[in-house]
Amino acid sequence: MLKILVISDNNACRSAMAEGWLSYYGRSAAQVVSAGIKPTNLDLRAAQSMMDAVIDITHHKPKKLDNLLSERFDIVIILDNKLSYLKEKFSKSSRFFIYHFSPPVIDGNDDNATRLAYDSLRDEIENWAFDFVHENIKKLM
Repeated sequence: MLKILVISDNNACRSAMAEGWLSYYGRSAAQVVSAGIKPTNLDLRAAQSMMDAVIDITHHKPKKLDNLLSERFDIVIILDNKLSYLKEKFSKSSRFFIYHFSPPVIDGNDDNATRLAYDSLRDEIENWAFDFVHENIKKLM
């Protein structure tokens, strides 16, 4: 079983969503964990959006990347271009990928627009995760 680490800034939204989708599509072939540089509480809007897609991330506990640096991962995925410098922290035996997903734009005056931003991000990450698993972990079709 492959060990996969997904990294973002806060491990509250993008990486939590990615962990959920990669775990779903990679089940029985991958163990997925996510972490952040400065972890914060789970973004409840992200959790709600994922729940609408029948992926439950409500039990996700954001983790600090520093606490996982001693572990070996087969695949390391960074979800923010500005964190590409982290590649140096991992063994050369890890396959390393960088994909950029912009955080959802929160419109304090328009709940519907905010909801659409989260759902759009969720769908973008799902499509990416399906393709990533299919190309790098196991054939899905």
